[in-house]
Amino acid sequence: MTATAIDTRILLKARPTPEQLADRLAAPAPEGIELYLDRLDLVAVDWLEQVSGQVRRAGAPPDFVWIVEAPIRTLGGSFFDLTRDDDDHQETLRRVARVGSAIGAVAANVHVVAPTTDARELSADSRERKLAEALPLLEYYEMVCQEAGLVPQIENVPPVGRMRESAFVFSPIGAATDDLWALAEARPALRLTVDVSHAALSLNWRTVALSDVEPLLRPVAEFSRDRPGPTTLSEYVAAVADLTTTVHVSNASGLLGEGRSYDDGDENLDGSLRQLVGTVPYFVTETLETRPDRATGMREAQTRLLALRASCARGSA
Repeated sequence: MTATAIDTRILLKARPTPEQLADRLAAPAPEGIELYLDRLDLVAVDWLEQVSGQVRRAGAPPDFVWIVEAPIRTLGGSFFDLTRDDDDHQETLRRVARVGSAIGAVAANVHVVAPTTDARELSADSRERKLAEALPLLEYYEMVCQEAGLVPQIENVPPVGRMRESAFVFSPIGAATDDLWALAEARPALRLTVDVSHAALSLNWRTVALSDVEPLLRPVAEFSRDRPGPTTLSEYVAAVADLTTTVHVSNASGLLGEGRSYDDGDENLDGSLRQLVGTVPYFVTETLETRPDRATGMREAQTRLLALRASCARGSA
């Protein structure tokens, strides 16, 4: 029996600000928005009314799709760490789920990350330990998402996270497909957000010559190449396709160049994404914009993804 094809919908990314929401909802309107909830969006006294009010006033159509994404930093200001099951992390996730429920979102998203600024901490032993330590907070995340009617999603990370701050942050978990499978097998309600830019960077780190990497970052290359797994982006997305509900779409270049425009990078995105059209519910354009209030690169990706979807529909007719 063949699986029934689903309608893959094309979303843009935004923060809940009037400028970004107005820009994203302008023609050609997307079919949804993934709402990145920065720490600053969640710390005000009236945080829920502020965010839900901005969404309400933006005037999206009734059939619009919303996804909510947890912030890079917790309410307390630290880098989000999936292995820290404390009040700060729990309250951060609770507020994300509350926003999702208030705006009628279908899913939430959180990164698989155990951040460290010391690349020497990357090791097989550290990976196993951190995967186990992530399970308590993931259980809490599942619970608050399910209470809010949201699908709990987890997202892969790049080997070197810039954290939207030009930082250099590493993690022993989250870049490889087997990490995602291990967590999803332990917590079966979880589904995946696959970021193809992050995935492409992880593949580049696996193949880079150590002589081309500055000494500070060589442990990243060594840790990446010691891991089994896919060798191409098409293989990467295929390896986790059965668990994937959302794909973050942007290109990548070299070792640090994430969030590139659709055609400005190392990957042929059409070739890798074609296999997911009709099987994954949501594609979210996530290019890093020079001016965040203007979705220039995201609009280019939206156009390309609509054309890809149309091409796949013609091919299956």
